[in-house]
Amino acid sequence: MTEHRTDHAVMEDSIETLGDRYDGMAAILFDRFIAGHPHYAHAFVNPEAARERMTRETLEAMLGLAAGEPWVDHAVTNFIDLHHDYADFTPQDYAAWFALVIETMASRAGPDWPEGASAAWQRQADQLVAKVAAVERNKEVPLRK
Repeated sequence: MTEHRTDHAVMEDSIETLGDRYDGMAAILFDRFIAGHPHYAHAFVNPEAARERMTRETLEAMLGLAAGEPWVDHAVTNFIDLHHDYADFTPQDYAAWFALVIETMASRAGPDWPEGASAAWQRQADQLVAKVAAVERNKEVPLRK
């Protein structure tokens, strides 16, 4: 009989598996995102300060969502408010960032990456993108000129 594991359990295992291979991941992620979305480079005045925070907050939000944490909705609103101070990020941009995070973790973990981990992370990413798209004031926050 196959053991059923929650997304949260699989995701926690994958973070543990990643271990020290996390070191330096935020810089690589950020550079890859900007390389694929150069029109957003201006939005990150101090990328060194932003990249580690962005990566950790992304991982925390996905893990929190998988655990049913009530603070995740507030975190999504904060993501939107903060980012709209600098650029008009779309739900598709968030989806691209989340996919890049998942892909990079799996790549860095290599063959040690737990079976089903990428799918578990992606399910949470999809839910976060839906939450981003559902925030109406996403369109109401004025851009900084």
